[in-house]
Amino acid sequence: DGTQKNSSTCMTTQMGELPTFNNMVSSLIIAPSNGQTIKANTGFTLKVKINNMVTGNFADAAKQYYTFSQQLDKNTGKILGHSHFTVQPLEGNGTPPDARKFLFFKGLNDPEQAGVLSADVVQNNAAKTPGLPAGQYRVCSMASSFAHQPVLMPVAQRGAQDDCVRFNV
Repeated sequence: DGTQKNSSTCMTTQMGELPTFNNMVSSLIIAPSNGQTIKANTGFTLKVKINNMVTGNFADAAKQYYTFSQQLDKNTGKILGHSHFTVQPLEGNGTPPDARKFLFFKGLNDPEQAGVLSADVVQNNAAKTPGLPAGQYRVCSMASSFAHQPVLMPVAQRGAQDDCVRFNV
C-alpha cells in the first residue's frame, strides 16, 4: 500500500530494470575520513560520491514506498535514485550496531552537486545541536532506487554499492 511498516509484510512490486555491468552503482564516503576525530557538538558535513546513479529521484516515502519497480534513465542506462546517510553509535566491542538505533539519518533527495551528495549533521533533539556527542560512530551511505528499494545490480560478484567509515567524536 506504499506505507512503511514495522511488521513483516509481502511486497508484490517486481524488481524492475537492472543496469548493465558497466553501469553498476558504487559509492565512496569522502567526509569524514576513516578514523577521523571530530570535536563533540561541533557541526560537520558528511559527503559521498556516487558513480552510475542519476540522483535526485525520490518518491514520496509516506505514500510510495516500494510501490514501483527500479527504473533506469532512458539516455544513460543508469539507475534513477537517491542515497541516504545513517550514523550509528558503536559499542567498541565488535558487536554490530542495532539497525533500529541511529543518531542521525538523512535522505539525500537532491541531485548531486559537482559529483557529491552532502548533509550537515544535526542531533535529533529539541535544540537541534550541531554535530554529535562524544563517542565512536559508523556512518554509512545507502543507495536506493526511486521508490526506496536498495539498488539492484545485474551480478552478485562485484564491489559494494554503499560505503561505511568509522570515526570518533
